Amino acid sequence: MAPHLQPLSADQHLGLGLRSSADWAFCRTLDAVPIALPEFADLAGWHPIVFSAGSVPVPMAVLGAQQGSNDYLDCCGHWPAYLQPATVLKLHPFSLALNASDSQRAVVLVDVQDKRLVPLEEDEEAQPLFTFDGQPSPTLASITQRLSAHASALKEAAALGKALQQRGLLVQMHADIRAPDGTSHRTRSFRSVDGSKFRQLPTAELDRWFRRGWTDAIALHLASLQRWVQLFERQHARIAASACASHAAD
Repeated sequence: MAPHLQPLSADQHLGLGLRSSADWAFCRTLDAVPIALPEFADLAGWHPIVFSAGSVPVPMAVLGAQQGSNDYLDCCGHWPAYLQPATVLKLHPFSLALNASDSQRAVVLVDVQDKRLVPLEEDEEAQPLFTFDGQPSPTLASITQRLSAHASALKEAAALGKALQQRGLLVQMHADIRAPDGTSHRTRSFRSVDGSKFRQLPTAELDRWFRRGWTDAIALHLASLQRWVQLFERQHARIAASACASHAAD
């Protein structure tokens, strides 16, 4: 576990509060994040959706044209107001992990380096995470409920990835992109559904996948691959804006 991620407890974090203002600095170097199937419809219009490597591939929303870079943040570190962030980003600085001593239980982790977390005495508007007697506050109870619901949704997304893997429907590929300005780019390698093989699935299996919402998710995933063009445009705009900001500072 990273040292800045700690199991949330009243013993250690009783005096912490959560500011309501957004701070996206934590995701500046995130180039992709896991997403759940209900998020596909909102995110496919802005992000390429791909599948991760590994024995159980999971769907990921791509945030950066290159590894280690988030092209959705501007030079000031702001997320675009008109774009819906992925749920995992909205839930930060909180996440769930399995209990090391009991795999059937989950524990809430908190990123103690996040700037939204402050001692309550430093910000009277911050929402407490615990009551004075050490019980979860309404704010923390709501966060925990959202974390649990999202974890369940991610399990269904992983089930889709596992089924695609077992059926041999995922292929390793890259895309060659020609931007509107005439420049050519090659995306980094990613995993995608093989559309032709997918359409050859037996009718009975396709019907089962349809009833689980998987066929809709696959269609949105395939359509989202067109978003690589916009992602490279975002990258160029971000680099240009950063260069202008640096020049102005000089």
